[in-house]
Amino acid sequence: MIELPLPPGVERRVVGIPAGPVATLTAKASTAQPQTVVLASGFFGTKEDFREILPIIAKAGYTGWAYDYPGQLGARDGDTAGNYAIAAMAAQLRQLIKTVADGAAVHVVGHCLGGFVARHAVLSEPGLARSLVLLSCGPSMREAKHKVMLGGLKTMHSRGGAITLWPIVKRLLAEDDLVMREFWHAKLATMNPHFVAGAAHSMGEEHDRTKELIRAGIPALVVHGKRDKRLWSPHAYQDMAHKLNAGLVVIDKAAHSPNMEQPEPTAKALLDFWGPA
Repeated sequence: MIELPLPPGVERRVVGIPAGPVATLTAKASTAQPQTVVLASGFFGTKEDFREILPIIAKAGYTGWAYDYPGQLGARDGDTAGNYAIAAMAAQLRQLIKTVADGAAVHVVGHCLGGFVARHAVLSEPGLARSLVLLSCGPSMREAKHKVMLGGLKTMHSRGGAITLWPIVKRLLAEDDLVMREFWHAKLATMNPHFVAGAAHSMGEEHDRTKELIRAGIPALVVHGKRDKRLWSPHAYQDMAHKLNAGLVVIDKAAHSPNMEQPEPTAKALLDFWGPA
């Protein structure tokens, strides 16, 4: 796998949890008792999606950990699609939180698929979370358009896997950015087909858990890009935030991945929500 250059202060670490080794990026705050943030990426995302945000929040006093789902890149012995149900990935996230935070509660951020994983994790064990940020993640994927999209992922899986997306993805990347182009090509080529199939199926099964989050009393924030309309409409985000009694931040000049498209405004939204560390 091609490694992207990292900003100063961000390092790669492999963290051992009961489920196995987890590849992470981390940026550590210099304060004596920093709060911890754990960030879960989206369906085609990886830990690198947060590489620009990590040093910003570290400077503000938060130690951040972004991670790859175990088995996401490269099939493992005995793998099945069932290994990548949201419940299974949420269990791994809980293990990671306990390991990197030494039992303390953390701020959890989940982007798209990562939002479902984070939501499941904190509802299973609310004491783990100081707060939850749903980044470009709506309440569920049970609408007709979602079924079409998830069905398309299953078709992609049967026709050669994620690498079939490369002709589309490469048009979105600058031709002279060879590092990013090589990174994305390698990521799509190595993405585990069991992960693709299992995560897609599980996302379609995940129901709206807004009422459960309200009962759990976990402080929440909803963030999405201004141009993010394909998976969930602005109204869907607004309605979910209203029901959660949560703040809603719309990031200008961003679509579905404001953490990559506009990392500084996105980091500011997180820091404004968390408050002084």
